[in-house]
Amino acid sequence: MNLICIPFAYEENMNSGVNVSIKGKDKIEIYLKNACVALISAKYYNPDSDVALVTNFGRWNIPEEFLSIFDKWEIKVMEIPFDQFRFQGSYTWALAFYKLCVLKKLSCMKYESICYMDTDVYIQGSFDAIWTECKQNIMLYDINHGLNTRDYVLLCDEIESYCGQRKLITHYGGEFFAASAENAKAFTDTCEQVYYEMRQKNFITTKGDEFILSLAANEMRESIKNAGAYIYRFWTGAGFRLISTCYEYNRITILHLPAEKERGMLKIYDKYIKIGKIPIDENVWKTFRLNRIPFLDKIKKMLRNTIMKK
Repeated sequence: MNLICIPFAYEENMNSGVNVSIKGKDKIEIYLKNACVALISAKYYNPDSDVALVTNFGRWNIPEEFLSIFDKWEIKVMEIPFDQFRFQGSYTWALAFYKLCVLKKLSCMKYESICYMDTDVYIQGSFDAIWTECKQNIMLYDINHGLNTRDYVLLCDEIESYCGQRKLITHYGGEFFAASAENAKAFTDTCEQVYYEMRQKNFITTKGDEFILSLAANEMRESIKNAGAYIYRFWTGAGFRLISTCYEYNRITILHLPAEKERGMLKIYDKYIKIGKIPIDENVWKTFRLNRIPFLDKIKKMLRNTIMKK
């Protein structure tokens, strides 16, 4: 059996993603609605795989609204404590390191292959090809940033500070990982080595789990394959828009939609997932602003450009 999962940890005094504006209880609800969209779409297209929400706070802390949806779609709720790969609560992306903790625990369970993803993804196809890849490769998503991209330069600066030399390693995203259980265990062992060295050096990264992922992948690069044929990170806002047509042409399986956490994902949840439906592709692409820029977004962009020119 293969497992598709969404790890989601919450502790009141620990930092999570920096791209959600709402805080507190409402923030948890947004993440759970996102997780519902991700998990139900995954189960719909992959009925023969186990699909699970993995949390550190247990089933009893999840509102009945979401539990009833999970039960209807046979989504598992697994509790795994956040007791490895921990940094102090004020650490940027502190909760994101939970994904590595989950992967280490899951790699010792019964599953043949394991995939974890972020909450803000939508699945639009079968994982059959991904599971075939997992027989040979560890799958990570190369976000294709180079030295002409500020975020990559910042990562390289941090790597240089950590390693003591300039290393132009590949920057892998934290939104997707897939591998056989055996390879997942080897990978988390390498991640642990990086983590312990970071703790010894009191090293601080602003890149969250992607810092550890990228360093571990560099150590194991003969085993790593870019998962870009199956997942793409779409930026769909009016201010920053980075879109590929691979949602339709040379169709990928997983849409990662960071700018849709508080917008499109909630619309899909309210209009479809909550009532037990899966939208057709055209409605998905339209809701997530993939195949068009909404009129209001165009107006916002025009106003922003006008202000910047003054």
